[in-house]
Amino acid sequence: MASLISKSLWLAGGLAATVFWAGLAQAGIVIQGSRVVYPAKDREVSIKMTNIGEQPSLVQAWVDKGNEKLPADKADGPFLITPPITRVEAKKGQTLRLVYTGDDAASRKQETVFWLNVLDVPPMPKDQESNFLQVAVRSRMKIFYRPDGLEGNPNQAAENLNWSVVQNGTGYVIRARNNGAFHVSLASVQLVAGGRSYDVRKDDVKMVAPGSSMDFPLPSLTGQPGAGAKVDYQWVTDYGALSQHESAL
Repeated sequence: MASLISKSLWLAGGLAATVFWAGLAQAGIVIQGSRVVYPAKDREVSIKMTNIGEQPSLVQAWVDKGNEKLPADKADGPFLITPPITRVEAKKGQTLRLVYTGDDAASRKQETVFWLNVLDVPPMPKDQESNFLQVAVRSRMKIFYRPDGLEGNPNQAAENLNWSVVQNGTGYVIRARNNGAFHVSLASVQLVAGGRSYDVRKDDVKMVAPGSSMDFPLPSLTGQPGAGAKVDYQWVTDYGALSQHESAL
């Protein structure tokens, strides 16, 4: 599910976005999958990518712990990526190999999330004009480092969410508490109460880490829901598929 991969645009060469240009070089790298699951027992995992564009791309990859502003030379993720920089020809593929280099995450009793960055830089044209704009695309996707012997089943991770509605200042939020060992990446959340539906804004729906809580604003809710209220929600499985669930409050 490519839509779950965060993407951002970079202007190569320091050109301002307001410049007028006669040509535009666009990136074309597509990463297979929407997340990486790294079992601790595995020596390495592979990530496949394909250049669907009409021209080669230069690709740089690195891992961080969650700070998306960190450049590649300051990457703080405990992983070795091979190759860190590679050229991918048009209509061809390339495999990145990810090796965990180890920190205290291995001794934890829950998953740890890191972020894979893939920067896709298209080439400059041979007949480059002075006002040519080169646009690079950076994709970010989650890496779930999964220690051995975690309690529970990752395919049933969403069942470990406990839901409640609480007052927060002058409004109400729906709170999800994750009592399991696995991250739960939510895609949609809806409260159903009193014959009405209260949708959480798409931009407010986020991942709930193990042992933590996340509040989702419900601006249209004016009071505590009555008996029979429930939460309908979707979450993203290890395979990038959406799974529908409901839970009573």
